Amino acid sequence: MKATHIQIGKTYEVQAGRNTTTVKVESFNPKTGGWVCGTQSGKSLNIKDATRFVREIEPKKTATKTTIKDKKTVTKTERAKGGKPQGKMSGLDAAHRVLTEAGHPMNVKEIFETAMQNGYCNLGARRPP
Repeated sequence: MKATHIQIGKTYEVQAGRNTTTVKVESFNPKTGGWVCGTQSGKSLNIKDATRFVREIEPKKTATKTTIKDKKTVTKTERAKGGKPQGKMSGLDAAHRVLTEAGHPMNVKEIFETAMQNGYCNLGARRPP
């Protein structure tokens, strides 16, 4: 890689002996004529030769696409963090809520009937035995 392509703040894969490692360029050191880089483990490397830089590593993009459900716009990252944006709960979430509210042990049929009566979820034809 050419020295003119290396930029401060970007992440690169660097040749270190037989191996490669990922570093982030922190600054340029004019005294040594090299770059001060930080590794993922927190160590600092001084790299003088630009040919040791193998390639630039692109940062991971965050999800920006949106999904519209029930007139609410939710990003995919929000959906991943909080489950379903709106609407009915999953059967497992409904069972957790029923047991938490009840405060005593219940069998599967009791949990199912309570969840259906309270409208926590709609499992349709999937009924417990």
